[in-house]
Amino acid sequence: MAARFETFVTRFRTVAEWVTTAMFFAIFAIYLAGIAARYLFSAPIAWSDELAMIVFIWCMFLTDAFVNRDSDHVGFDILWERLGPGGRRVTGLLQTGLFGILFALAFPTIVDYVMFLWREQTAALQWRLDVVYTCFVIYFAMMIVRLAAKFITLAGPGWRSAVEDDVPATSDVVG
Repeated sequence: MAARFETFVTRFRTVAEWVTTAMFFAIFAIYLAGIAARYLFSAPIAWSDELAMIVFIWCMFLTDAFVNRDSDHVGFDILWERLGPGGRRVTGLLQTGLFGILFALAFPTIVDYVMFLWREQTAALQWRLDVVYTCFVIYFAMMIVRLAAKFITLAGPGWRSAVEDDVPATSDVVG
């Protein structure tokens, strides 16, 4: 069962990588279309900047929610590197527990505010803002799931592999 779940997660992450990569290229194409319309055809497109910004926001939140791993983030790990496995476990449990609780407590307010935005629309495309900012709700929900999964892993019997995986491959800065 665990192997099937890991296969699903790996495949889902691969699909998410392709989708967010396509979104990044879409941003580039939208900007090029806006530039070409303005400077080549003297007919500026009013919605190009707005659409590029919306796609960028979705791309950013979906990438961080589904593609990035903890090791992809820049971290302040001077203390973490000095701790032994037990200290790393305690630190990891405190970190994931604290942030998991904070995210979970904030989640209803985030959802409520995004749902409230149905009254407002974007300036050029006239899209409802609740649709535009749904990506933030998806991001927040996924962060809660990821923090809970990390907490469960650190609290479980296989916690040693979880803290050892975070050890850098090399000790020097260059690589």
